[in-house]
Amino acid sequence: MIEFKNTIIIKRPLKEVFAFISDFENMSKWNQSVVDVYKLTNGPVGVGATYHRTRKIDQQQFRVVDFEPDQVVAIETLPPGRKLNIRFQFKPMDIGTQMIDEWQLEIDTPQPFRMIAAKKIRSADSENLEKLKILLESGKVTLQDGREID
Repeated sequence: MIEFKNTIIIKRPLKEVFAFISDFENMSKWNQSVVDVYKLTNGPVGVGATYHRTRKIDQQQFRVVDFEPDQVVAIETLPPGRKLNIRFQFKPMDIGTQMIDEWQLEIDTPQPFRMIAAKKIRSADSENLEKLKILLESGKVTLQDGREID
């Protein structure tokens, strides 16, 4: 299992940042590895809401496991995919919103290479968060793979 945390400050109101992140269908707009996300369950976003995510390398399903409006939203992948938990925490700041992104990921990489894999995954997550920041602050962004989002 690898665990890490990234923190970013986005110069937008907390409610706006939380609403954008907790609408997981927006994930392809800021995460370069995600092609599409759609909701599988009816009703509002909340604990138990389930999604299908298509990434460039695979497909997986995940569900919301924690939801406190304007504070926390957390997801976990569903089998048969490898176990991944992501928790987004939101804190208001004078200049906008602080978002803390915490990951717990099971990987089958041999121990000598686990730290290298963890560093690469954390770095990719950090790059995605920078793209999220640009998108929410400016209204448009070019992702690492060349997709232009506005």
